[in-house]
Amino acid sequence: MATARAAASARTAAHASATPRRGTSKRPERASPPRRLARCRAAVEGAVLSPTIDSPPTVSERKCRLVAIVPPASAGASFLPYPPGLKGTAYDKGVGPDWIEVMRHMATRLTWVDVGFQMDVFPSDAPASEISASAATADVFVAIGIKDVETAATLVDVLTTVPTGAALGCEGTSLDAQSRVVFQPVTDLRAMQAKLLPWGRAAKDLRLMEQVSGLFDRKNHLDLLFLHLLLIDASGARVPAVDINQDLNVGNVFCIAKNCNKQLLACYQNDRCKLSLDCIDACGLNDQVCTYTCIRSYQNVEFEKLARCMLHSHNCLGNDAIRPELPEVLPMTTFRGEPLTHDAAEAIMQGWYGDGPNMKPYSWLAVAGQNPAYDHFPCQYQIWYRGKARGSFWYNPVFKVQTLDGKEVWRRSDYRCKRGDVPGTFYFSFMDNGVTSLEYWRIVDAADDLEWSLYYYAGAAKVAGQSYIGAVLATKDGKWPDVKHLPRIEKSLWEGCGVKLWEMCEVDNCDCGGAPLDPYHAPVMMPSLIGAGAGEGAR
Repeated sequence: MATARAAASARTAAHASATPRRGTSKRPERASPPRRLARCRAAVEGAVLSPTIDSPPTVSERKCRLVAIVPPASAGASFLPYPPGLKGTAYDKGVGPDWIEVMRHMATRLTWVDVGFQMDVFPSDAPASEISASAATADVFVAIGIKDVETAATLVDVLTTVPTGAALGCEGTSLDAQSRVVFQPVTDLRAMQAKLLPWGRAAKDLRLMEQVSGLFDRKNHLDLLFLHLLLIDASGARVPAVDINQDLNVGNVFCIAKNCNKQLLACYQNDRCKLSLDCIDACGLNDQVCTYTCIRSYQNVEFEKLARCMLHSHNCLGNDAIRPELPEVLPMTTFRGEPLTHDAAEAIMQGWYGDGPNMKPYSWLAVAGQNPAYDHFPCQYQIWYRGKARGSFWYNPVFKVQTLDGKEVWRRSDYRCKRGDVPGTFYFSFMDNGVTSLEYWRIVDAADDLEWSLYYYAGAAKVAGQSYIGAVLATKDGKWPDVKHLPRIEKSLWEGCGVKLWEMCEVDNCDCGGAPLDPYHAPVMMPSLIGAGAGEGAR
């Protein structure tokens, strides 16, 4: 998971160290928007610590308030579809949720990033007085898909007092020209200023809005959330997830030059390592699929050594990412009518792996996952097993990557797993391209007959400065379970993980033959749960 994230940092650092350029000093602190941050209210409404907890918490400080205006539910679906494989269900047409549902969920997810972030969501046909009341205390606005000229004109007036915001998909209306950063609009005049002073404030603001528009155009829920974080950060409320994508300071470059000069030189003397850096440099902001594809397309030892030196050995970027704690996701507590034990949890994860009748050379094959950056990749085999050493447990994911020259290659990872205190929880650790990641996994639910299983993870690549969450639905063949299981799966996703079904990205399992499924370590098989006591018992 962390390779793409780490590589983006490595690319930025390597280029800055090898070819000094303008803008490598740490970006200056933005002046706080007048009156806005100071008047943040004392309570955050609607923050959900866990999808299973009904009463929302309160916090002592609101860091940023947002107001979002989107088309009403009657206007139709957003650009986020349901997974296409849900045949024979209410979602089999693939048409996704409306913008009201999407943005209200984004508001909840923002509180999981920081409980000090609050967003009010309004349909565009809501009374102007209601929108105006929210806008009066807002630091950021987001307007999406407003096409009616009169409505747009009204919103221009209503949003006048909001310092920072973006109008997305509002072309052909007066609202389209209202995107701004701390009352500084993105206009042709400022574009001219940016050309004259490419390192100045106007250039930074224009670049920010280009990034926001680019994230919106990718049309996935992860980038939709990230564009909100960009705007929050631009308004003056610091967002660590955004800071990792910014320019380096002199100290970062000095650390690389002092400690990793040998590895940097070796990289620039290796054609494939240089291609890796150039390829990653061309990827868009937060585009982890592009970054990871670059790394895997030009796989080379020199790049791994450079990343290991800069990030793992010396932490030249000064990062200290922390694993997300929100939403608070709990493991399942019972299986087949009995309290879940550590042994039963490991047997669930071992799943279909074995040599007997109906068994597979792997544990599970992913059907869909919540993280678009990872679940873009086809054929995600999961192999869990115990090792020979006392208490050892291993996870070997195997998946396919399409390289830039059109080839398909298999990639594998090796995770060390340790039981958590509570049955059904696990701590994973692994190193990829010189960066160590730590992840906390939970078995959220599983069918008694193991037709499907649902996992949730939260992780951090500490020195890469990146943290992440995700959910994975898996079956024995990578196909969606029988339609009768869908209500329970959807319920477990939302009530167990805080994940909407439309957030799940379907994995392409059309051509999964020839996968290298040999485990990294000698497996010690547990008694299989397949066919043993299967039924429709309680969780």
